[in-house]
Amino acid sequence: MKIKFYGTSAGGGIPEIFCYCRVCEYARQHGGKDIRTRSQAVIDDCLGVEYPVDTFAHTAYRGLDMRKVRNILITHAHHDHFLTADILSRPQGIDRVNFYVPEASGRALKASIEKQEEAYRNGTRKKTCDFSVSVHDLKHYQTYDIIGYQVTPLRAHHQDALDSSLYIIRKDDKCILWGFDTGRFYEDVLEYIKASGVRFDFVVLDCTLKENEQITELHMDLTWCREMADKLTEMGAVDERTRIMVSHIGHLVEKTHEELCEAAARYGMEVAYDGLEIEI
Repeated sequence: MKIKFYGTSAGGGIPEIFCYCRVCEYARQHGGKDIRTRSQAVIDDCLGVEYPVDTFAHTAYRGLDMRKVRNILITHAHHDHFLTADILSRPQGIDRVNFYVPEASGRALKASIEKQEEAYRNGTRKKTCDFSVSVHDLKHYQTYDIIGYQVTPLRAHHQDALDSSLYIIRKDDKCILWGFDTGRFYEDVLEYIKASGVRFDFVVLDCTLKENEQITELHMDLTWCREMADKLTEMGAVDERTRIMVSHIGHLVEKTHEELCEAAARYGMEVAYDGLEIEI
């Protein structure tokens, strides 16, 4: 599988708009890998992961071609992962796009679609094209076939009211774990992974917080990422062949990209950046 990271930041991006911190100032001055837009990725040029507020910027400046990405996984309905207000204002182009969404996180988009369809029916709005959006509800611990990928949502330790999800994504002999937004994994998640006997080729984990300063249980820092990787190793889901990477990186980490790379390397992990493309 090929994975292209278009955005790798936490909710505020780096540099955050009004921030004077050292990390944001460094990003303004040096650019490059220290600029981070909101998290988004595409697998094999066809399966999207997230539709954040920066999707237009990724299209304009990073070469993202959403016309080829008809199927998109969503972890949860926060604006930095799922900008529902943007979707129905893009009526030209392909005839259908499919969003695969945790059930609670899909409700707002479903309501917007119904409101639009009602406007077409009663004549208060004229339909100008055949563009349509389909919302597919996903339930935790059920496996779905999505354009040839076997996708299993797991319960993320983030916003339970939104059914926030992690994802196991399999195709052929490759398997990845998409692991943010989340704090430490719930025990039922670890139990499910152990019982499934899965081995991951690639794991990407949430790294929003400063190392050893976990100001919230709903995100992770490097030490919690390493703790989760160790738990996965103990149960055989991760081994020496597994590539482990951190992403969803906020300025709260208080490290530049290179500084974070050095810190992550001590734990045997890599750091994602905007524009990174890997193959597993």
